[in-house]
Amino acid sequence: MIKSLAKFNEMQLTTVQPRGWLRQYLEHQRDGLTGHIEAAGFPYNTSAWMTPTFNIEGFTSWWPYEQTGYWIDGLVRCGYLLGDQSLIARATAQIDYVLEHADSDGYLGPAFMKPATEYNRWPHNIFFRAFMAHASASGDARIVPALLQHYLSDSSPHSGNREVCNIETLLWTYEQSGDKRLLDQAVHAFQEYNRIYPKSDTSLDRLFSDSIPSEHGVTYNETAKLGAILYLYTGNETYLQASINAYRKIDRHHMLVDGVNSSTEGLHGNDPLDSHETCDIADYTWSAGYLLMATGHAEYADKIERACFNAAPGAVTRDFKAMQYFSCPNQVIATTTSNHNSYFRGFDWMSYQPDPMVQCCVGEVNRIMPNYIARMWMRDNNTGGLVAALYGPSQMTTSVGSAQQTFTITEETAYPFSEKIDFIIHTAAPANFPLTLRIPGWCHSARLLVNDAPVAEILSPASFFTLSRVFKDGDRLTLLLPMQIKTTRWAHAGISIERGPLVYALKIEENWQEVAEETHHLPGFPAYNLYPASPWNYALDLDETIPDKDVEIVYHAYTDDPWSLQTAPIELRVPARRVLRWSLNRRSTIRSFYAGPDGMKTYKLNGDYTFTPQLPSAKSLPHRLGKKVEKITLVPYGCTQLRLTIFPYAR
Repeated sequence: MIKSLAKFNEMQLTTVQPRGWLRQYLEHQRDGLTGHIEAAGFPYNTSAWMTPTFNIEGFTSWWPYEQTGYWIDGLVRCGYLLGDQSLIARATAQIDYVLEHADSDGYLGPAFMKPATEYNRWPHNIFFRAFMAHASASGDARIVPALLQHYLSDSSPHSGNREVCNIETLLWTYEQSGDKRLLDQAVHAFQEYNRIYPKSDTSLDRLFSDSIPSEHGVTYNETAKLGAILYLYTGNETYLQASINAYRKIDRHHMLVDGVNSSTEGLHGNDPLDSHETCDIADYTWSAGYLLMATGHAEYADKIERACFNAAPGAVTRDFKAMQYFSCPNQVIATTTSNHNSYFRGFDWMSYQPDPMVQCCVGEVNRIMPNYIARMWMRDNNTGGLVAALYGPSQMTTSVGSAQQTFTITEETAYPFSEKIDFIIHTAAPANFPLTLRIPGWCHSARLLVNDAPVAEILSPASFFTLSRVFKDGDRLTLLLPMQIKTTRWAHAGISIERGPLVYALKIEENWQEVAEETHHLPGFPAYNLYPASPWNYALDLDETIPDKDVEIVYHAYTDDPWSLQTAPIELRVPARRVLRWSLNRRSTIRSFYAGPDGMKTYKLNGDYTFTPQLPSAKSLPHRLGKKVEKITLVPYGCTQLRLTIFPYAR
């Protein structure tokens, strides 16, 4: 097995067992879309990768394999993390079929996708991530030889648009097998991609430039990470720096308050009404994980937590039976006609339903939290020690020390709703090894106690702190991460509030109405129109330089099912003033940009449309503020389906 240059390495998938709210989240997935994906309709009501060909409107189509590939990847990870044999069996049936129907030269997958094109092999990399997860969890000895033969069949250069993402699986297989032909193939594919697409936003030249990317969001996230992966096996710093700069650019130009870049479907800025596909939550966090492993920089773990604790639960219903295609920090209405983005404006892409018309996100949503849990604990590639990279209630069992003895750490916490994380050691004999803990960038006064005795070292924000000692059974490490109220300014003179890893949004009472005409849905999996049932048109009236003095923190009883308005463990009481003449944007005629019979064009549509409005202009706002200062309630972003997150600022 090849040793990479990674600072941190992933551990076996089943090393971590989710507990508390993390386990409850996966159980909602199992009982919702992950375990009942057929509720989303085509192509999830088919046999997926066990189907030789999908003929759609007379054409053989690759995209159903892409979409179902996402789901199978999430399904297998969710199954192994829960220890749910029914989920595992459903996923491995897909894997077994493809392995058992390999072509004579080793090629895996539908025969019509064998010829090289820009997209034919793109779904393979997505599906093969399920192979990687299954091999990690089960040790299935068939996986590595099968992938080796597939890639050595040499029926594709893997240098086409998106197809180049096969570099990810190529290099995983190289690491497992040690066959240098795969490394050579991956490097050649990347070089050819840059030669063929020099003007792409994800070419090396463009990634290093100051150009503002406008690429399709999923394509950008999937492709921009490749440099970081290549660096792990080549040592080429140029590749790594290209990926680092790629994510700096979307931080600067496209990052939304909930922790994910805008994408509708192209990268689209960071206006209060800019939105993202749910796909991008999965792809952004997955890609940031590679940068975390390559660099060892805590900032990438912070980014993953922010996205998974805010954007992810905010884009799905609590029971995981309905989701959005486009999700936005400011959405005070979510109906079948409320998509306020210019792309497919007026369509149902922002409503919560099991099949929001574009099916890639239905598959991708199943990957987000399983991937988070799988990467919570890592191993230091240099010392062999353990790294607590991401936090949450869980238990981790592995082998440590020179004797490779079995060692378990129970992580007891309600994080991110709590500032306290306890790590309890379980070991049959004392073990001497380094244990590394992440200190988030937002925490400036972190403290660590070992068996209630404070550790004297300074714990710097945005860093990893390593504690080397002999750990004994029953040892308790307590990491205290005080969370401060913070405000951030946005376009249109907007302002938002966050505390620790959580972003806060206005608590809007929600009127849920099932969409009667969506008759193709399975029983128990309805589509919804959501309307606001309480005032939402507020401007914050607090001192942004010292927000703590104006904000009251209210704690409620914590449960393991915290992601809803009714069960939010924390609320913020914030002074605000009503904004007069700021109401829902109602239209009978709109212009919508979308793909029609004549290609991508702007169309004039007539109907009954209602949209979330833009923030009032800074010039008009002072004349529209109510005189009364009220205390409004904010809850964690992930507890909301309707929300106002970026507010006008009354001062």
